[in-house]
Amino acid sequence: MDARKRLLAVTLAVMLSSVTSLPVQAEYKDDTWLGNVIGPELLVLGDEFGCQGLENVDPEEDTNSVSACSQYLTSKINASRWGQNPISFGTPEGEISENLTEALIEEGFKIIGDMSHSDDPRLRVISRNGGSIESGLADRSLIEGSEPGKLVSLYWIARIDDLNIRRDRDVVDWLSEQPYWFTTWGEWATHEESSSRITVHSANGSTEISNPGSVGWSTPGTVKITGLVDRPDMDWSDGGYAPLDPDEIRLRGGHRYSNGTLIITIPQGESVTLEGIHVDDIEVEATLFNDLEKGVAIAGHHTTNMREWSQDFRDTPLRFTWLIERSEIPEKTLFLPILALSVLIATPVAIRWVLVRDKEGQSYIRPGNLDTVRDHLPDDS
Repeated sequence: MDARKRLLAVTLAVMLSSVTSLPVQAEYKDDTWLGNVIGPELLVLGDEFGCQGLENVDPEEDTNSVSACSQYLTSKINASRWGQNPISFGTPEGEISENLTEALIEEGFKIIGDMSHSDDPRLRVISRNGGSIESGLADRSLIEGSEPGKLVSLYWIARIDDLNIRRDRDVVDWLSEQPYWFTTWGEWATHEESSSRITVHSANGSTEISNPGSVGWSTPGTVKITGLVDRPDMDWSDGGYAPLDPDEIRLRGGHRYSNGTLIITIPQGESVTLEGIHVDDIEVEATLFNDLEKGVAIAGHHTTNMREWSQDFRDTPLRFTWLIERSEIPEKTLFLPILALSVLIATPVAIRWVLVRDKEGQSYIRPGNLDTVRDHLPDDS
C-alpha cells in the first residue's frame, strides 16, 4: 500500500508540474509575411516599410515602443530599395510631445504622420489629404482637386478588430490609370531632398549636372531643364540609363526630352554633362520624377499581417508605406487554470478510490476468508 501511495503522490506531482510549467510565449509575435515572399516582393516593386509601434501601446506613453518596432522591422526587411533603415513613423493624432520627438530622432525617423503635428524642423510631417481608399469613405474629388506638383497621401487599414475592411474598387481602378507618380512617404521626401542637392556648373563650354551622395537613403533626384533648342548630347558619369517613357511612374535613373525640355533623374554620386550647352542659356529647376503631375502615396496603418493588408493591391501600380505594428499575442484563456483545478480535485479522489479498493482487496483475502476465496476459484479439473 505504501508503494501505491508513493506512486500516486509522484503522479500527482508530475501532473501538477506539467500544467503549471507550460511554456510562456513572448509578449509579441512575428509577421512571417514581412520577411518572406510578400514583403520582399513589395520591396522590389517600390513599397516602403515604416513603423507604427507595438499593438495596444501608445508611443506617447511608452517611447521605448519606437526602438522596439524599429529593431523588429530591421531584423526582418529593409525599409526601402533606397535604404535599409526606416525613416517613416505613424504617430498618434495631434501634437507630438518632446519626449516622443527625441525618441523618433534617436532611432533615425524623419517623417511622421498622418494626423499629427510638430513644429520640430527635424521631422517632416506628411498629412492625410487624400482621404481613404476604404469602400464608402473614398473621395475621388480629393485626389483630383489636389495641387499639382504636391504629394497626395491616402489612408488604408485592412482590419479593425474582427472586421475586414473592403477597398473601394472603383476608386482603386480609376486611380491606377492616372498619370501620377505612385510613390511612398520616404521616397517622396528623400527624392525631394536629393533633387534640391543637384548642382549645375560650367565645364569646358558644356554644362555638368551633379547629384552628390548623402549619408541617408540613396534616392535619385530629378531636375527639369528648359531653354534647349534641340536634344543635347549627354555624357553620363556611369555610362547612362535608358530613356524614360512619358508614362513611366516607377522612380529610376534616366532622362526624357520633349519640345526643348529635358527631364533628368540622376542617381546620387553621379553626374551628367550636356555637351556644347552653356549654363547661361538654360534654366534648371527641381521637379517631380518624370515631370509627372503629382505624387500619390498610400499609408497602410497598423500593418500586422502583410498578406492580409496587401492582397487586394498586388496587381496594381499603387505603392504603399506600410506602417508596421508588431501584434500582441492573444490574451491567455481560462483553459489552463481550469485544467489545473480539475487535476487538483480529481487526483485526491483518485487516490482515495485506489486506497479504498486496496483496503477492500486486503480484507477480502485475509486468512479467515481463504476458504471463501477458494470456493470462487475455477476448478482445474
